[in-house]
Amino acid sequence: MGGVRIRRIARLLPRHEWESVILTHPRDASSVPLESTGPRAEEVSSLDLTRIYERVRRLVRRSPAPVLPGKPEPTSKRIGLTREINRWLMIPDKQMTWYRAALKKGRDLLRREKFSVIFASLEPRTCLLVAAQLSKETGVPCVLEYRDLWTSNPYYHITQPTALHRWIHQRLERAALRQARSVSAVCRGIADYLSVQHAAILKAPVELNYNFFDPDEYPSGSLILSEPRPFTISYAGAMYASRSPRPFFEGMRAFLDKNSLTPSQVRFQWAGGASGIADFAEVLERTGIRPFLDYLGQIPHREALRLLMQSDAALLIQSPDDAIHIPGKLFEAMGAGVPLLAIASPCETTDIIRRCRAGVVCAHTAQAVAAGLTEFHRLHLVKTKWQFNEAEVQQFSADTAISRLAATLERASA
Repeated sequence: MGGVRIRRIARLLPRHEWESVILTHPRDASSVPLESTGPRAEEVSSLDLTRIYERVRRLVRRSPAPVLPGKPEPTSKRIGLTREINRWLMIPDKQMTWYRAALKKGRDLLRREKFSVIFASLEPRTCLLVAAQLSKETGVPCVLEYRDLWTSNPYYHITQPTALHRWIHQRLERAALRQARSVSAVCRGIADYLSVQHAAILKAPVELNYNFFDPDEYPSGSLILSEPRPFTISYAGAMYASRSPRPFFEGMRAFLDKNSLTPSQVRFQWAGGASGIADFAEVLERTGIRPFLDYLGQIPHREALRLLMQSDAALLIQSPDDAIHIPGKLFEAMGAGVPLLAIASPCETTDIIRRCRAGVVCAHTAQAVAAGLTEFHRLHLVKTKWQFNEAEVQQFSADTAISRLAATLERASA
């Protein structure tokens, strides 16, 4: 989780006189680039529950699931037995099996080499526990980064199903925070929550270090797009029960009907997956979106950026129950110069979009989505580029963001 951000940070910190060593689980070339250059990675093997679960599924099926030729089909994964095992037994998360192996490797690294700071980013939560314990044993200060809330997360019921679970999570989190020299958050909602909830144990004010985009990651050179080309909306990421695609699909249907548009004129390109959406197939069938949908499944990050740059608008869906977190695709879109169609209630995400003039914010209704699509479609027809507030957008660029994070590390190591 969060691998893109961690790799960016480690790659860019040398510009600010910081060198990084990444303590990580073995990387999979199919999902994580195995760069020959870049930050040094120390890989630590442990029991891999994901692979074990997959083997169990094959045994239960008694034969592998058939691989059908052609394009992948969008389906919503069900919340099954393995999720229940993780919820009830894997505390603080299913990466707990990595804890002891990571501690052993971390102790070895800290014994052999001199480090100024131990930096850990949640999620997974296990990373924070590893960093806190290594800091406690060695005296090297640790900086704990929150990309999500741990306890009081809007989706806490997924991993903390009972009062006992919540009590255990709270004790683990507070133990880690007591050891932290500094705590950093990627959005104001998380920073404010931590500042209030854990005021008695924090050693310093919570620092704010937003997610960001790196201009160097986007495909170089001008993208040659065929003319005339269809009006294209893209989405790179997951959809699930609380981040439901229903308002978008229903709004897109209304937009298509009102303007009498055909699949050759409009495309929705989706790279990612879906899980826990009970009526997913029904919504797809009822709205008749399939002929307009290009479903790509999981694709490498660089390809997702290329997809984004070839779009007229990028879809962002914020859960109506989540006024805290900021989806990372907000910054990716600003870096690509592609405006957002943001389905969100008022929150920090919508504040940033309005401040940067980064797109259109609409409510979780078909009518609002259709109106937003109509505005972007009008610009597509007249071939007019969306105008951002570039001065505000630059506040979320790599140079600015890494400079701030480097300052956080400096203060922690002083």
